[in-house]
Amino acid sequence: MLIKPAPAAHVILLVLGFVLTAPAEALAYVDPGTGSYLFQLAAAGLLAGMFTLRRYWELVKSAFRRGPGSHNHTSPD
Repeated sequence: MLIKPAPAAHVILLVLGFVLTAPAEALAYVDPGTGSYLFQLAAAGLLAGMFTLRRYWELVKSAFRRGPGSHNHTSPD
């Protein structure tokens, strides 16, 4: 199933809606702990991605591995 791109008018209205409803000035600050929290999120995401890739790579390798109990080898008839 192909996803149809949104018409340009819809995109323009959506962006215009965001611009008009956004506050002009935010009276806020970024907490000093935010940087370390973002670093922690990035590190956790990277490690989780590496673990996932390693796990699936082991599954792919085991699918092509030959050995006892493997159904990939041919037996003489």
